[in-house]
Amino acid sequence: MRRVFAYAALLLVIGAFVVITGAFTGGPSDPTYKLEFDNAFGLVADAQFKVAGVPAGKITSIDLDQKNYHAVVTVQVTTNGFGAFRSDATCQSRPQSLIGEYFVDCQPGQYGKPLKSGATLPASHTFSTIPADLLANIMRLPERERLTLIINELGAAVAGRSEDLQTALQRAVPALDETDNLLALLANDSQTLQQLTYNSDAVVTALANNSTQVQNFIVQADHAATDTATQDANLKTTLQRFPGLLEQLRPAMAKLGSAAQSNTPVLQNLNASAGELRTLFTNLAPCSSPHTGNDCGFANASLPALQSLGQASITGRQAVQAAAPTVALLNKFAQPVPELAQNLSIVLADLDNRDRAVEPDSRSPGGKGFTGLEALLQYVFNQEQTINTFGPFGHMLAVDAFVSQMCSPYATPGTIAANLKQYGAAYRQCYSWLGPNQQGVNESDPTNPGGCVPDPGGAPPGQTGPSTTASACPAGALSAAPPNQAALRANKTAGKSGASSGAGSGTGASGASGASGASGGGGSSGLQGALGQVTSAVGGATGAQVPTTPATPSVTAPDTSSSASSGTPSAQQAQQLLNYLLSP
Repeated sequence: MRRVFAYAALLLVIGAFVVITGAFTGGPSDPTYKLEFDNAFGLVADAQFKVAGVPAGKITSIDLDQKNYHAVVTVQVTTNGFGAFRSDATCQSRPQSLIGEYFVDCQPGQYGKPLKSGATLPASHTFSTIPADLLANIMRLPERERLTLIINELGAAVAGRSEDLQTALQRAVPALDETDNLLALLANDSQTLQQLTYNSDAVVTALANNSTQVQNFIVQADHAATDTATQDANLKTTLQRFPGLLEQLRPAMAKLGSAAQSNTPVLQNLNASAGELRTLFTNLAPCSSPHTGNDCGFANASLPALQSLGQASITGRQAVQAAAPTVALLNKFAQPVPELAQNLSIVLADLDNRDRAVEPDSRSPGGKGFTGLEALLQYVFNQEQTINTFGPFGHMLAVDAFVSQMCSPYATPGTIAANLKQYGAAYRQCYSWLGPNQQGVNESDPTNPGGCVPDPGGAPPGQTGPSTTASACPAGALSAAPPNQAALRANKTAGKSGASSGAGSGTGASGASGASGASGGGGSSGLQGALGQVTSAVGGATGAQVPTTPATPSVTAPDTSSSASSGTPSAQQAQQLLNYLLSP
């Protein structure tokens, strides 16, 4: 739509230019004309002379006709191709602005005869604009008194010249109408003018306060204009190609608009997340001091890791260089691999195809059944759930693989004391240390204050253990105290193998008070020691005398069976109870 309006305006300008040039054809170059005005107020020599609003020349002189006392304004046409005035041409003096100079604006006429250079346009074809400031002057002294005298003497002055007065009023009507329209526009736009004055004052004040920057702007604008003038040909070519560029740019701009509309929700979400993003960027930024604690940013916190990574790159570079021959061999080996890889891809794709499920299963997506890969993962999950059981006191490994002879057997207070005597402080790596204070292991158990402590004062490597007055358990001895919650909790903490031993770790449950042993898959000695503790606990609970067996790795459990008539549980019954407790 804007392009249509632009083309229409261009056609109107071209048409007006053709009409004007057609009306002025046939005249000499730089012709002059004399224009008679009743009042030449505001007109000066060298003022602008316009034809149909287009500058056409200038005022060369202003004279007074001594016969009819009309102001004679001589204008000279300096625009090429002007032509000539016609006899029905009209001219009018107009102000440039409210406080500016005046100029002569003419209409060349359409139907009259062409006027020759030097011809005079009579006062009947000219009009003078009554200045607004002259109208305002009649409200001040002495003009107000003079106006009173003029009005009083008006009747006497024009009594015998009614026809001349009528002619003057008729000629003054256009000027009065123009003045009235101007005043109406000013009255309607009083608020706009007031705001314009206020804004102009603010702009002028800002310019005055930034005079140096304004001066620099003018200098830079001069430099830019100078540089642009040197590229006149290129600029002309650019302007000629610009419409084509806009036409080609239209589809891209349409797509850009669609993209902007599509990205509006994204930007809205981003705006909603601005607070979190600001917090993230604040935390990522480095802090002012490396010792400000929580105020320190992620950049400073990651600096040691990056330094360590840089040190590791030195070793990694050597490893990469050393691996070059191996990589070359692997590259040579990989040349015939594509066929194998393609076959493997086919097999894996078939394993991941739900249409190849063996049987339907309601637990699977859509109920069609599980794929081959899902079945393999289900098998791994089932095996993990089988060997890792969960009881009232936590997880227990039903299957455990230990390769350490020192940490494998079930732990009891007696075995801990014996192993400490045999292996020394190195046996503490079999503990699962949860802190320097391990109740029932290296300090007294609050639930059994009189019980012995297997490792009094012991502590993890590099730490100091608690001071305790509890007596140490003798090597090979078993605690006869009944099982309790604290002892079972000690089982979970003391029986795990340390990560430094290089063996797997697990948790088990034995009935020893004050200490715990946990090993999955230990030898028969650990299981028999636990059997002895269970039978001792069962016998103590029933009041029977059940002998205990030292839980050393080389001792086997004796026959502790009792007669059924006495009501005391036998060792076989305790074994069955233990098997039930330790079953998956």
